[in-house]
Amino acid sequence: MYSNYQPNFQGVKLKFLLIYRYHEVNLYLEGRKYKVIGLDIRVKNEYSNYLYKILNGINLFNFVWYINADDFLYSESGNLNESFFGTNILSGEEFFKCISRDNYYMIFADIKAYPLGCESTELETFEDFLKSNCELIFLCTDSTFIEFYCKDRDILDKVYNNCTGDEFETVQYKSIRDVIERNLIAW
Repeated sequence: MYSNYQPNFQGVKLKFLLIYRYHEVNLYLEGRKYKVIGLDIRVKNEYSNYLYKILNGINLFNFVWYINADDFLYSESGNLNESFFGTNILSGEEFFKCISRDNYYMIFADIKAYPLGCESTELETFEDFLKSNCELIFLCTDSTFIEFYCKDRDILDKVYNNCTGDEFETVQYKSIRDVIERNLIAW
């Protein structure tokens, strides 16, 4: 399904072609429909394996994972360790092994996933994401604030359902309109 999308929000005029390769589900705001593209998630400020819990049930092996920035603390053999991923580019299997650890403290993360065989590009704006091959973005700041973006509605719904338990404080769907002006870099 193809859609010409020309929003004009707060004086910012953007024009680009969106190609929806997956299921299109929309939010209706002020009589207009907007594609749901992300989630705002709030987690408790504590040790856990939130990244695993959030992405549970998603086929992580279909992606190459780019770790643009990360700060995690975890204990390994009784020693506090900060090298959570060990490298900036991981296969799905390597990524799964890292996030499956029992307990870690996520301070911040900037993680982007591309389908196998697709080229990665620098993403700073939401428009960059929409035009790219990137399928998933996971951003965490201040240990508790998570932004998750995905072009596949089935994955987005799975992540939403994963975040509705007691261990999560809040989870909210976000439309393109909600996030169009956000930067996609965790600081």
